[in-house]
Amino acid sequence: MNLNELRGNTLLLLGKTRALSHEEFLLQLGAHDIALADGGDTPSLIVEGRMMNPLEVQSRDELYAAKTAPFCDIDTLERLLCAHIDAARLTMSLKLSGDRERLLGYLQNPYIDDALFLKLIGMYDWGGEGFFENDANRDVTAALIVRFYDHIERNHNVQYANTGLMHLLAQRSDPELINTIASLAPLQKALREGCDPSTRKIIDALAGHPATSDALLRKMVELGDDALRSRVALREDLSAELQQKLFALKEATLHAALAQNPALDHRIALEMEADYGDRIAAHIALDEPLFERYYETRPAALAVNPTLTLAMQRRVYCLDDSIQAALASNPAAAEQIVMLLYETNKPGVLASLAANPATPAEILGKMGWNKKIHASLALNPASPPELLESLAVSEDVEVLTALAKNPNTPAALLYQLQLDKRLERYVMENPGFGAHIQRENIGWL
Repeated sequence: MNLNELRGNTLLLLGKTRALSHEEFLLQLGAHDIALADGGDTPSLIVEGRMMNPLEVQSRDELYAAKTAPFCDIDTLERLLCAHIDAARLTMSLKLSGDRERLLGYLQNPYIDDALFLKLIGMYDWGGEGFFENDANRDVTAALIVRFYDHIERNHNVQYANTGLMHLLAQRSDPELINTIASLAPLQKALREGCDPSTRKIIDALAGHPATSDALLRKMVELGDDALRSRVALREDLSAELQQKLFALKEATLHAALAQNPALDHRIALEMEADYGDRIAAHIALDEPLFERYYETRPAALAVNPTLTLAMQRRVYCLDDSIQAALASNPAAAEQIVMLLYETNKPGVLASLAANPATPAEILGKMGWNKKIHASLALNPASPPELLESLAVSEDVEVLTALAKNPNTPAALLYQLQLDKRLERYVMENPGFGAHIQRENIGWL
């Protein structure tokens, strides 16, 4: 169906509209020079709306039998009308009129496009209250979550809790959506005045989200407490200017967080080195001068730095046993280096390899003979299933507890471990087991 084909014609609506109010429906028809038929008109289109009364049902049947005009359902027509809304004209009209009910109607309309929805929600007046503190705010928040939440049909009622917004932020990466959410008045107020724990989780999620704008990060540095600023300090995309602002606050917690930032400005790193040298050496993105500096002064910390190149790893490998053990715990250790470390057969090195999720499953599988590292192997999510199953016969409660906590322990094995009262809680808290229950028994993703 094409709106241009209906231009200058009339249509007959039987029943009521759905997504648009009757007044908005008429406005959108008028924008395309389409009129509603009255009793004496012969319509060009007959629209089946919702909640038809008995007389309308009878009229529909008679019109259908007479083949008076083609039929369509109200959803099809409203979807088409909403796809052709003049967004600039609508937003200007809503701004000038201040009609809150009309704005609410559009925010709950599933047929307007996402870009228009984000413009409109930015215009909504939250009345100084939170996302769920009154009926209207709750409806708007629910409309936001339902529109953008992945697989909302499998997560019923998630739109009625702050956790829904938090999970939405975790799912999505589009900057316009993320920064529209960040700009909403309840979050801006919470940032200025403090808030409840669930709203704080949303702010914390924004502090670490890759799409959060520099403007919001700056506001978090200016207005946030040290915990929030610390989350900002860990961002690898944090500008040197904001790093300097955080450093200038002279708070130990902020300096400790900055020291873990791989993108830490080298000038700041040198100023912090006396107090946080080991932490910096373990995290900062290395270049040759930095590597040489820390190779001489902080080799143990340097060994766990994930930005070590293969050539750098080879040099670190040639150091003493404790340094090799540290290198074996490095998640970025090259496979050939891991093999060399495994072949040393040194207890400390093998223990680090057993606990490292980046250790290849093939190597982990070869270490099952060593009872001293069974607990580490049982907890390692990279351990192959057959190794985990072999460890399940252990009588060591530490090994069994590790198996119960491992998210990659086979579900059949977790069911068995759950029967042990000592392990039941760990199995129930296991995210892998929870995902299995949801997927197999409930049908959620």
